[in-house]
Amino acid sequence: MKKSILTGFISFVTLCFVAFIGAPTIFAKTYELKLASPFPPMQVITRTIIQPWAKEIEQVSKGKIKVKLFLGGALGKAPAHYDLAEKGIVDIAYHLHDYTPGRFPMTSVFSLPFMTPTAKITSEAMWKTFKEEPDFNKEYGDVKVLALFCHPGGDFHTVSKPIRTVADFQGLKIRSANAFVNEALKLWGATPVSMPITETYQAMERGVVDGTVLPWEGLATFKLEEVTKYSTIADFYTMTMIIVMNKKKWDSLPRDVQEMIDNTTGLKMSSKAGEEFDATDVPFRKRVLDKGVEEIILPDSELQKLQELVMPMREEWVKSNTAKGYHAQHVLDTALHYLGKK
Repeated sequence: MKKSILTGFISFVTLCFVAFIGAPTIFAKTYELKLASPFPPMQVITRTIIQPWAKEIEQVSKGKIKVKLFLGGALGKAPAHYDLAEKGIVDIAYHLHDYTPGRFPMTSVFSLPFMTPTAKITSEAMWKTFKEEPDFNKEYGDVKVLALFCHPGGDFHTVSKPIRTVADFQGLKIRSANAFVNEALKLWGATPVSMPITETYQAMERGVVDGTVLPWEGLATFKLEEVTKYSTIADFYTMTMIIVMNKKKWDSLPRDVQEMIDNTTGLKMSSKAGEEFDATDVPFRKRVLDKGVEEIILPDSELQKLQELVMPMREEWVKSNTAKGYHAQHVLDTALHYLGKK
């Protein structure tokens, strides 16, 4: 009898010991998140947002969350990155909306001309509009949105003819960025030419186009200052971007892990991304001007003419999207409110 009791006691102690030893393994479970970007490590958002966030979230979670990066389009072409996250091929992806035209009609409100006071202000406005407007939010019902942001307002860069007035656009062939830029250029008398940024250097050098629209960072990154003589400041367009997570992956994560991700993304990440884009304008602008490119500041009267010619595009945006069932006027009003333009 005593032997039986002793044996049972030893078994009980052994089970408790095994459970104790096994407990750290349970609590030390890690969650690896695969993040894909179409851009290389030195691209501004990859370098200043994605890579630092991967380190931050690992530190904040004390190693519970690890982010594995797949950069430079390692897992697919640039236009496919939203789908990579939506379909669960990766957990998180960085995507540019212009790569999938027409897919995000409410987000496109921020791509209309003259909607970009600064990248930071606009990025914050994007996030706040997304959170406030159901139609805007609904566009991303199939994913978890981590951040929304954009680059600073883009300008005009020409090979040989300076743009100092609205009339100077007449007859120019300008490499464009999206459908709204196309329409604006036509209203000003120029001919938009759609082509990848990677082909723009040769096109400007050979006279296929007379210039391009780009922010300073894009001009310098692709060395277009080598074939540019004039840069006319207008801050008239931007390209919007997003970082998203696969919805099923998000739903599968424990509450504490979700909270850590929420606390390091959202408005905080969106604002920081815009701020970093703004910051890049300073050294890249200097680099371009140091190469001998002439900077042209449009007179207020000419800038106002440009703006007046494209303002009807906002009304058309509202009209066309209202016809599709969206509360487009409300979305535009909310966006303008957060941009400080209403």
